[in-house]
Amino acid sequence: MPVDEAHRADGVFQGGGVKGLGLVGALLQFEEDPRVAIKQWVSVAGTSAGSIVACLLAAGQTPTQLEALFMGLDFAQFEDFGPGGVVIGGTLNLAEHHGLAHGEAFHRWIDEQLNGATFASVKRDPPPAEGSPYRLQMIATDITRKAMLVLPDDISNYHNPQTGTAFEPDDFKIADAVRMSMSIPYFFQPVVLSFHDTKTDTYTDSTIVDGGVLSNFPVWIFDTKEMQPLRRTFGFHLVKGGGVGGGLNTVIHDLGWAVEEAVDIFHTATDAWDTRFMSHSTVVRTCAISAGTIGTTDFHLDKTQKQWLLDSGRAGAKSFLDNYRDEDYMNTFGRTLREGG
Repeated sequence: MPVDEAHRADGVFQGGGVKGLGLVGALLQFEEDPRVAIKQWVSVAGTSAGSIVACLLAAGQTPTQLEALFMGLDFAQFEDFGPGGVVIGGTLNLAEHHGLAHGEAFHRWIDEQLNGATFASVKRDPPPAEGSPYRLQMIATDITRKAMLVLPDDISNYHNPQTGTAFEPDDFKIADAVRMSMSIPYFFQPVVLSFHDTKTDTYTDSTIVDGGVLSNFPVWIFDTKEMQPLRRTFGFHLVKGGGVGGGLNTVIHDLGWAVEEAVDIFHTATDAWDTRFMSHSTVVRTCAISAGTIGTTDFHLDKTQKQWLLDSGRAGAKSFLDNYRDEDYMNTFGRTLREGG
C-alpha cells in the first residue's frame, strides 16, 4: 500500500549554535499548521546545530520532545574549558589543542540522547537507486585537505588514528559525526582523523572542523538528477544573530588580531555562499528564521531568550507558509512528485 507523502517531508537545517532553538520553533509550526501538517521528517540533514536537530529527528524524536529537551537544557555545560575556566583552561586548551573547549561534554550528551546509535539505524530500506543510502546526513570540513565532507558517506576514506582501523559508515556513531560537524573553529577542539590516500597508499592526519566553513545550509543535499522526488524538501535558514557571543568576545580579542580576524573570516564563510545560493535557487522551499541579537555561543541563555527563539521560529514558519504554494515549488524546479512509497 503506497505511503501518503502529503504530510511527510525532508528537512535541511542550518547551523548556528544555540540559535538552533529557532529551528525547533519552526518545526512545531510546520507540524501544527493545517496547510502542511508535517507529521514525519523522513530524510534530514544539517550542519553544526542543524545536524543536532537532524539527528534527533532521525532518531524518532518529535518537535514537541525537542522543545522540552532544549528548553530544559543548560547549554553552559558544553563549555568544558577545563580548570580555571575560559581564561586559563580555555587559553591553554586553545594553545595545545586549537580550541577553547574540549567538546567532550557535548559529545557525551548527544551520544546519550541517541543511545549510542550508529548510522546503520538510519539506513534506507530498500536503498535508493540514486543518492545516499542514509536518511541522515551532515556536513563537516576537512581543512587539511580543503574538502567538504558529507557524513557518513565520506567517512570510509578515513581511519582511526589511535587504532589504525578504517571507519565503516554503518558502524560509525552518529554522535561522532555530529561532534565533527559542530566543531566551531577556535571554540571547540577540532577532530583529528587519519586520511588514507588510496592512490599513494599513504596516511596523513586531517583536521576536521565545523561544516559551516564550506556549507552551513546544504539545502541541495537531497536533490537528484534523474529521479523525481517522493516528497518536498524544506530548508530552515537562520538569519541575523551574532557569531561568538558573551564574554568570549573579550577572550578572543585578548588573544590578538590573528585569532579575532580568523573568527570573523569563519562567520563570513558560513553565510556568504549559502546566502547567495539560496537567493538564486531555493527561496520557494526555504523558511527564514530570525535569531535577533543572539550569538552562536551565547550558552547562558535564560528562559525568556529561549522562548523568544522558539517564538521566532514559529513566526518565521508561519510567514513562510503564508506565502507558500506547491505550484511555485514545482514550477521553480520543473519537477513533480512521483507516486509511490
